[in-house]
Amino acid sequence: MANQAFEMKITGVEQTLKTFRNYFDDVDISPFIIDAMTSIGKVVEVEAKLLLNEKIYNTPQKGGYVRTGLLRARTTGDNGKAQGSDKVAVVVRSQQYYAAYIEFGIRNMQPRAFLLPAAQAKSDEALQILNKALDKFLRAKVVK
Repeated sequence: MANQAFEMKITGVEQTLKTFRNYFDDVDISPFIIDAMTSIGKVVEVEAKLLLNEKIYNTPQKGGYVRTGLLRARTTGDNGKAQGSDKVAVVVRSQQYYAAYIEFGIRNMQPRAFLLPAAQAKSDEALQILNKALDKFLRAKVVK
């Protein structure tokens, strides 16, 4: 069970990139876009870790369990290929098996979401990063 990862797919930048794919086949492999997606992943990762600190690690501990910090340590943001596709995607996930229980809660525990709120909080910043990268991409195409 320790090898399971919890992932959520958040859409938004996909619509912007879809428009560019209609005109440029190489937009997904552009270093500008790949760097932007890496930056977006890191921005959301930092926000998710801040939310974890606020919602879990900075609250009084209840019960007999020990906080190890593994949930925070195993939450990462990286870019890669979308599953079953050749499109570039940003993946922010926690590889700790109980991350979904924290995010959505269980019968006797309220949800303490950290991934979805992090993505939502940084959506405007993500679009700004992507817009700058697309601007650089277009400028490189025009100069050629």
